[in-house]
Amino acid sequence: MSREIITLQLGNYANYVGTHWWNIQEASFSYDSETEETEVDHDVLYREGQTNNRQTTFTPRMLLLDLKGTLKFMQEDGQLYNDYSSENSKEDIVNEVLWDPNKVTVVKEEHVERNAYQHDLEQPNNSVIEQEKDYDFVNSVEDWIDFSYARYHPRSINIVNEYIHSKEEHRFDTITSGMELWRKCDVQEQFTDKIRQYVEECDQCQGFQLLFDCVDGFTGVAIKTLEYIQDEYGKASLVFPVFPPKQLNYKNADETMSTSIRVINIALAFSELIERCSLFIPLSTMEQCWRDTAKPCIFPNISYDETNFYHTSALLATFLDTASLRYRLKNHSSENYLASLCSELSPYGRKMAAAGLSLPFPMRSSEDLIDFLDKSERLFYRQLTPNATIGSKYVVQSVTVRGISKARLKRPPMSKSAQRQQRMAAYRCDTVSEMLQYYYQCQFHASMSHVTACQTPMKLKTPFPFELFASCIGPDGYLNDFNRGLNQKVTSTPVQSLIQSSGELFSALDSLYKEVSRIKIAKIPRFGEDGLESENYKESLERLIELKERYYDNYEI
Repeated sequence: MSREIITLQLGNYANYVGTHWWNIQEASFSYDSETEETEVDHDVLYREGQTNNRQTTFTPRMLLLDLKGTLKFMQEDGQLYNDYSSENSKEDIVNEVLWDPNKVTVVKEEHVERNAYQHDLEQPNNSVIEQEKDYDFVNSVEDWIDFSYARYHPRSINIVNEYIHSKEEHRFDTITSGMELWRKCDVQEQFTDKIRQYVEECDQCQGFQLLFDCVDGFTGVAIKTLEYIQDEYGKASLVFPVFPPKQLNYKNADETMSTSIRVINIALAFSELIERCSLFIPLSTMEQCWRDTAKPCIFPNISYDETNFYHTSALLATFLDTASLRYRLKNHSSENYLASLCSELSPYGRKMAAAGLSLPFPMRSSEDLIDFLDKSERLFYRQLTPNATIGSKYVVQSVTVRGISKARLKRPPMSKSAQRQQRMAAYRCDTVSEMLQYYYQCQFHASMSHVTACQTPMKLKTPFPFELFASCIGPDGYLNDFNRGLNQKVTSTPVQSLIQSSGELFSALDSLYKEVSRIKIAKIPRFGEDGLESENYKESLERLIELKERYYDNYEI
């Protein structure tokens, strides 16, 4: 039986992350079921359909929202079902209008050329994509549409025409402007109607996963969307507020004011998420996001441009694709449902959890998992939740590891090299998940860990940024004692993700509350102009205090 999940992406950076995520998933598709059987149930996040020409399609069960000016060469209804593929056909429609052409003003948007990758992708035989061709994505990508491999259903792409996407001027910057957009315009009716259509197509909808930009107006749209989902469907909702890195070419006349707006948006969002979702996991490649956004997260064996959306969103998408395997594998155990994950990781009403990522999983190509764990440090992953640290005691966590086969677990009992390993207690473990479960049981005091293991590594294909990996990483993603060839790419990699609830998150929420408390909301009239009342603002900050207090280790309900 299907266990469908509906994905929502709200905001420009959320769509960067989502684009990489769908690209990664489609890189793992197997079109020859006789030679390769996938461990992933792709029907969880994808839907099957037909074009007008009765061609079978397999598209993400997803809705995205962005501002005008994002799509460029792409039409809002996508390309799979499009009957009007050329500008000439649009002109023909205009010419059929019976008005006097001398009294009609025609406004044309400037034509935007496709970049080299999208041009090659549209060719009848796009096998050129798999060849050794450098598209220079890091410098050529101007928006998420430029590196999108996946093709979407006509209802998936939704554009807000009331605001224009621009680095120079961005007035859609407050949570209240997003809520006002939801109330005044037809966004609410159209968006909720498309959600309803997706739900009605499902046999057994598990719930929703939502990515949204947590620094601007899309925060307000996300809160209102979650409010609708909660009232209408009452299903599990896993939410990922994402924080884009600060771009060096971003122009802002009043940086202090912009930062204050950012902090207020985050604080109000968190205070609403407590009541509107099952679990939320903030994501960023920056160590801090409230006010100071200068320091990026450091990953061993990974080198990335910390200000580049294309690079940073790939790291967040890698986490999402790995962490979500728990509820996407073909194992239909009740503990591998979305609702179970959210319930397990939100004890005592702790609705916020932290994320960690190990990319690549730092095993050597000649190493067994039992030896790696025996000599490794306790924390071999990096946190992706801003202003947070990964806990090591009294934690509840969901760990997912992929790309380690059973053959890499330990030496066979009869082999000579197994004698040393057999003296370890972990040698009794017969699966990767069992051995990691035992490892975390030993390393994390008074903690509960759920481990999901998938033997298939994360497969990497263009347009993933291959340049992220250090030269000591082999084509299979494992550490080598020698550098890989200049013309060799990392085509797959083992990955580990972590979602954790611990008392360590108290400091992150406490620092957010201290930052927002320093700001006088009356000095930023835009919030009040869009309907934020002082009493509601105070109640929101009180909910934030209540949330942070739940992370005391001796907290009692």
